[in-house]
Amino acid sequence: MYKLPEWRTIINDKKHDMWINEGRFTLFRNDVGNLMIYIRDLNQQDAGDYWIKYHGQWFIDMTLNVTDDSCCKVSKTVIVKIGETANFSCEYSQNHIHDPKIIFKEGKDSIETIYSRWKKKDRFSISDDKHKNIFSVRITAVTPDDGGVYLCGVGIYRHSYSYYIINTVPLHNIDSCCGASKTVRVNSGETAAFHCEYSKDQRYFRKIIFKTENDIIDEVISTTDKLYQKERLSIYDNRQNLFSVKITAVTPDDGGVYLCGVWINRHSYSYSIINTVHLHIISKYKVGTSSVSSYSGGGLVIKCEHPQYKTKPKYICKESDGCSERKNPGVQDEWMENGDVSLYDDTRAGVLMVFFRELKAADAGTYRCGVKESDYTESFTELQLSVKHDAKYPNSMTESAHPGGEVIISCQIPEKHKVHFCKEDNNHICQNISSSKVTEMSGSSERNEERVVTVSISNVSVRDAGVYWCGAETRDTYLTFISLTTKIQLNLIMPPVVRREGESTTGPFMTEITGFSMIIIISVCVILLLIAGFTLTVCKLRHERRGDAHTQSPTIPSDGLLYADVSFQKHPEESLSEATVRFSKNEIHSDYTTISHRMRLN
Repeated sequence: MYKLPEWRTIINDKKHDMWINEGRFTLFRNDVGNLMIYIRDLNQQDAGDYWIKYHGQWFIDMTLNVTDDSCCKVSKTVIVKIGETANFSCEYSQNHIHDPKIIFKEGKDSIETIYSRWKKKDRFSISDDKHKNIFSVRITAVTPDDGGVYLCGVGIYRHSYSYYIINTVPLHNIDSCCGASKTVRVNSGETAAFHCEYSKDQRYFRKIIFKTENDIIDEVISTTDKLYQKERLSIYDNRQNLFSVKITAVTPDDGGVYLCGVWINRHSYSYSIINTVHLHIISKYKVGTSSVSSYSGGGLVIKCEHPQYKTKPKYICKESDGCSERKNPGVQDEWMENGDVSLYDDTRAGVLMVFFRELKAADAGTYRCGVKESDYTESFTELQLSVKHDAKYPNSMTESAHPGGEVIISCQIPEKHKVHFCKEDNNHICQNISSSKVTEMSGSSERNEERVVTVSISNVSVRDAGVYWCGAETRDTYLTFISLTTKIQLNLIMPPVVRREGESTTGPFMTEITGFSMIIIISVCVILLLIAGFTLTVCKLRHERRGDAHTQSPTIPSDGLLYADVSFQKHPEESLSEATVRFSKNEIHSDYTTISHRMRLN
C-alpha cells in the first residue's frame, strides 16, 4: 500500500493473512477473504490518493477525502457489570441515513464483524432511529469476553471496494462495584490527591482510573507500572495494597466522580471497581482588592458586602495562614465572638461585619473577605490591612452630663472621611446610635489632613451613660471600613437628694454614676422593697393573731406608714397621764414615726 504522489510505502508485507500494524495503519484479511485496511485517529493529513496492490495480480486506486463532521466525534466509554445488559449508541451524518449500519470489534489478530445486514450474532442487536440519526447497540448477558473496543459506523459501497465511517466505543465490564466511597475537596489551581486500596492478590494487575460525568465514562489513566505519569495525572502503586492518584493544577473541569479499578486477570477489558471518589473543585474568584490602615489599640469595623448572596455563608480569613482558619459567625443575624474578633452576618443586607475590638501589630496582613456561593464556588475581596502606632491614638476622654441635659463631644478625624459615632453594648460591640439622640455639628479643619467634628447628645438619660467611640468611615466598591480612634466615657451626674424634716441633718450630696452603677442601684432598691413588703406581711399576720389581747400602738392607716416606733422616756417630774404621741403626716413616704412619752412623779 502506497500513498501518492510521493509513493510513500504505508504497508509492505506478504503475510496478508495476518494482522499487520504500521503506526496508525492496520492491514489484515477478514473472515470472508477480503483485504481490510484500518486507519486509526483519522486526520486531514491522511487525505490523498492511495495505490493498493495485491501480489502483482491486481491493484486499486483509492482517493481518500477527510471532512470534518461534528456528528461523529464523541467517543463514549461504557462500563457494565458482568451478566447485565450493555447499551451504547453511534451517530451518523444525514447523508448516510439509508446506508447499512455495521459493528466491528478490535481483536488481537483481526477486526471481527460483530453485526451487519448480512451477519447477526446472538445477544447483539441494532435499532436505527433515522429521525435522530442514531443507531443503538444492545448486548445482553455481558460476559468478560465481551469487553473490548467496538467500532460502529455505516458502510458505503463502490464497484471495487467499500469503506466505513467509524466511531469507537470501549466497553469495560466489571465484576463488582463500586467499593468504598470518599469525597475530596480541593481549590482550583491546587493538587488533588487520593488513594485506592486493593487486595494483595491484585498487586501486579493493571490499575485504571475512570471518570464519569453526565452519563459519560472516560478512561483517564491506566498502567501496570509502579509509577506512571500522563500529563497532569500520575499513578503511584506501592505494590502492597494501594495506589495513589495525583492531579496537578486542577480546574473546574476536573471535578466529577472517579472510579478506581483493578484489571481482572486474563480479560484485558474486565475490571473490579474498588473505590469511588467524588472530586469537588472549589473555584475561588477574586472580585477586587482593597486596603485600609488603622491604629494599634483602637477598634476597626470591616463591612464585607455581598448583596446578591444575602443568606449564603460568609467568612474572613488571613492569607498568611493559608486561609486555613476561616472565621465565620456560625449563626446569622447575631453577633458572635470568634477568637479576637466579633462577627455579624446580616442576611437582610447581605453584609458580613467584622469587629476588631483592639488592634494589634500582629493583626496586619492580607485577608480574604468572601462568600460561599455554592458547594464548588466562592468569591472574595482581598484586603490589605496595615496597623500603625501613634502615641495620640487611641485618644481617651471622660465627659459628664445631667439627666435631661446635653453633652457635646469633640473628636478628630481625617479631612475627607465620614464621621462614625457608636456606643458599646454589654458585649463590648460598638453599635450605631439613633439619629434622634445624636447630632453631628459642622467640623472645623485645624490642618489640611484632619478636622475636628463635634457630636451632640441631647436629652441625656440613665441609658446614655457608658462608653462611646468616635472614628472615620471610608468606603470603596465592596468594603466599608470604620476606624475607631477616640474613646469617650460618659458619666451621668445625679441631682442632690433633699431630706425631709426629722431626717438626717447631713447636707445635700452629688454623685456621678455610670450606666453599670445605675443598674446596681436600681437592683438594690428593688431588693429592699421586696424585703420591706415581706416584713410588712409577716407583721400584719402576727398582729391579727394577737387580737385585742394586747394594747396596740396607734396607727393612722391613711398615712400608709410602714411601721411605728414607740419610744417611752421616764422622768420623775412627769406623770403617765400626760404622755403625748406625735405622728408626722406631712411625708407620705416616711420611713418611721416617733411616739414620745414624758412621766412626772407626784
